[in-house]
Amino acid sequence: MQADNLRTPALIATILAWAVVGFTLLSALSHLLWLVSYTQMAETPMMMAVAGGSGILSNLAFYPSIIAVMIWTYKANANLHRAGITGLNYSPAWATFSFLVPIINLFVPLRAMRELANRSAGEPEELAAADVDEIQSWWAAWIGSMIVGAFVGYTELVNLIPWLFLTTPFWATQGLIVLANLLTAASAFFLIKVIQLITSNQQGGMGVVATFE
Repeated sequence: MQADNLRTPALIATILAWAVVGFTLLSALSHLLWLVSYTQMAETPMMMAVAGGSGILSNLAFYPSIIAVMIWTYKANANLHRAGITGLNYSPAWATFSFLVPIINLFVPLRAMRELANRSAGEPEELAAADVDEIQSWWAAWIGSMIVGAFVGYTELVNLIPWLFLTTPFWATQGLIVLANLLTAASAFFLIKVIQLITSNQQGGMGVVATFE
């Protein structure tokens, strides 16, 4: 059996991931221009509106992309199990929903994706945990975006406390937002590479075709 059931989920996930790349880069650029104009005392309501609007658009693409990637992840892992490949450490459900479990989502999705990529490429069980460049790049950017994004959220929350006279400089907040957007865009870009790699392998483009026949 060839894994043709991945074609549509991979296409949808890829389109949404490219949308995330585009909108987060637009958001990074708009916040960078806002920061530059702020330092020159030349910021305008239009510039602030563009920055806010691009952030909304990136979120509108980001959350549907998560669902699409989870569907693709489930199907790709299910293909390995249906093909009768032995020695798999992660079920389709666990590989998919581990993204949503706090703490667990810091390491299990990485390991599960490495196993998915290596076994889809026909690698033996003992090489299931071997590093895959695309996956390492995706995960490094993703964890970085989570850390920076969490720090931005924390500083903004602290700034809302009326009796706490502690604030983060505007330039620092804007710089962190730009960095978070760039890391998110990089993560989405490398995730596209991961999806293409695994989908191609399961469809017989690069891996061991006999595995899925």
